[in-house]
Amino acid sequence: MRKNNLLLFLLSIVLASCSTYQLKKDVKFENLPAPPGTIELSDNKYFDMTEATNFHWFEYLYWTKRHFGEDSKEYLEMLPDTTVWIKLDGKYGQQQDFYLRHPVYRDFPVVGISHQQALNFCKWRSDRVMEYMLIRYGVIEWNIDAPADSVFTIEKYFKGEYYGIQPNPHFMFYPHYSLPDSITYQQAIVFADSLNTKNARSCRKKYCEVNEFLGRICLEDRPERETYPYSPDPTMEVDCYECRKNVISQMKGNVREMTNLEGTFFGASFIDSCSVPDYILRTDSLLINSYTGFRGKCEYRKWGN
Repeated sequence: MRKNNLLLFLLSIVLASCSTYQLKKDVKFENLPAPPGTIELSDNKYFDMTEATNFHWFEYLYWTKRHFGEDSKEYLEMLPDTTVWIKLDGKYGQQQDFYLRHPVYRDFPVVGISHQQALNFCKWRSDRVMEYMLIRYGVIEWNIDAPADSVFTIEKYFKGEYYGIQPNPHFMFYPHYSLPDSITYQQAIVFADSLNTKNARSCRKKYCEVNEFLGRICLEDRPERETYPYSPDPTMEVDCYECRKNVISQMKGNVREMTNLEGTFFGASFIDSCSVPDYILRTDSLLINSYTGFRGKCEYRKWGN
């Protein structure tokens, strides 16, 4: 339960025992909580503290398989392309077999994802966070076994199509996750460079042997470390947990990150030379690969506006 950016399937386990309370007055915009796994960059602009991980993607896959089935179009379309590792280099053959599924890689950034898959994930995440909020406010009941045609979505709820429940007039906001634009990334850079250094200073020597605070680790300089299965790990874990309070992790390497524009990416990755600037936007015709991940941004919107 300590994992960052938790996308709420596992939170549903908690919901079974959590009490709710009825919403009797308007929820004010300024009282809305920060969406899970994010930090506020400016008024109503929240940014993920880590890249999306294999663990997050597995939550997404598990939820989709549970509601739509393992042979469904919805599930099959969400499977990452694991062949991106062998396409990069033959020495990464074991990553092709294990990177997505082996527990040792659960906190590594998910790769092999298309732009559309990332957008679909953002939409799914918006629905799950909104569903959880409404459950906590006592507006709707928890329904973990909803059939495919009755799963909760924001659109269904506000249109009165979710089990005929009419939207509560005291709560008309909803979280909207999306891929960050270039302006958001520039804001995140300023935030990360200032607050990250302050927050990490007290703990980095004790806990963080290798992370973004100690400088960029490029592929040509990265020592091999033994894992199971043994292989050189080109990527790193998305954060150092002991240092992560109010910290935006891995803004200086690891994987490039998708932006809201397909084919445009932010930052450098493990395949790039250390001479390549970290804080750049670039285009690439190879859209699905082993060195590109993503993270989200979120804002609250009012239904009908």
